[in-house]
Amino acid sequence: MSAEEHDVVVVGAGIAGLAAGWHLRDLDVVVVEATERPGGRIRSSERGPIWLNLGAHVYGGPDSAVGRLLDETGVQATDVPGSLTAVSYEGHLVSDGPIELYPLRLPFSTSARLEFVKVGLKLRRLVAQYAKVAKPVPGEDPAVLQQRMLDFMDDASFTDAVGRMSPEVDAFFRCTLTRGTGEPEEIAAGYGVGYFHLVWNRDDGLGRAIVGGPQRLMDALAAGLPDLRFSTRVTGVRRDGDRVVVETEGPDGARTLRAKSVIMATPSHATADLVDGLPADLDEALRAIVYGPTVAAAFLTDEEGPQPWDGIYGIATPKRSTSMLFNMANVVSELLPERPQGSSFMVYAPANLGRAIMHLSDEEVLDRFQADLEEVLPGVRGHVVERQIHRVTPGIPFPFVGRGRIQPTLMRPQERIHLAGDYLGSWYAETAAWTAASAAERARAEAAAP
Repeated sequence: MSAEEHDVVVVGAGIAGLAAGWHLRDLDVVVVEATERPGGRIRSSERGPIWLNLGAHVYGGPDSAVGRLLDETGVQATDVPGSLTAVSYEGHLVSDGPIELYPLRLPFSTSARLEFVKVGLKLRRLVAQYAKVAKPVPGEDPAVLQQRMLDFMDDASFTDAVGRMSPEVDAFFRCTLTRGTGEPEEIAAGYGVGYFHLVWNRDDGLGRAIVGGPQRLMDALAAGLPDLRFSTRVTGVRRDGDRVVVETEGPDGARTLRAKSVIMATPSHATADLVDGLPADLDEALRAIVYGPTVAAAFLTDEEGPQPWDGIYGIATPKRSTSMLFNMANVVSELLPERPQGSSFMVYAPANLGRAIMHLSDEEVLDRFQADLEEVLPGVRGHVVERQIHRVTPGIPFPFVGRGRIQPTLMRPQERIHLAGDYLGSWYAETAAWTAASAAERARAEAAAP
């Protein structure tokens, strides 16, 4: 069989692969994807003016890499309104006022309240330090900023740095920390502090949502690609002189693709398994990345009229089967002339919460999640009309203790085989988007070479 000749082959059609293909769409670029849809872990389904969400849901501002993709594709995004820091604890819901005062308004014991204040003050100091480290320097390469952030408090876990807490207080903070799919005992301290920076400083973090759901951006990027092949599995990648050979299995059988460059936009372990002849230190670094499990679910409801949760976007749910609850309908509350019928909620169980339910059937998990949803927001009871579940495989990467030490190896440019993906940093979709842009730039230079 003769091989197809192309400028660039992109492996994977998550946001990293789609973004890389988008930046190279004027060239002869092929994007291959093992599944039947674009977007990878990012997925949503529209239901009238609202949507069911099962993946990433908030993004950076207009000057971010994702922000630029939104601008280029014409997909609308808006600032998330309402409260991002509500807490439901032992039947009590608090959604306004300083977060430091929440323990005074929730059924905490006196000793737990004092402990909460002590931990909160310490975190405030650490967040202030993190903010200085995470502040971009004008004209700074994102790779330099990312390395600096990964190095911050990278030599200890969050638990080691902040100290062990009583069960009451631990449950409260663990909800935020495990959003990154690692437990406080596993994640690097700086990464954990960074999560509180995101939550407490929405203007400096992830405070925008995509109107209609993030699948809109995935579909827009996919629509701009000249050659996107679904249900096409890559079985091997190897260098062959001044070309890269990509072996695939798809609906039309086996195909061999040859290109000047390949961009591997696959999970780190898959990249290590697929690419032949990687430098030993790079192969080791790729395999060292740790992924944490997440089980996400979305619920559509049909209630009518104003509801107590309309002004709330995010609710921490300690001591439940999920760690967080998000009100997707809140995003469009300021964009529509009147409140639409129904709501859309996303919940998820990350890290140990996810591991504890992986053995259950989809219906068992959804029943458990729905029961907790109805306890947190009693007005939802009797109004759930649709529910979906998504088990994230292999999970979501998180910076573990010492993660910064392998970053230089992961970011070292390789000839003709380039890496892109969220595992290359700590900004999730944003990391995927900027590493895709960087990989595309290097691939473009190689395509232009004689």
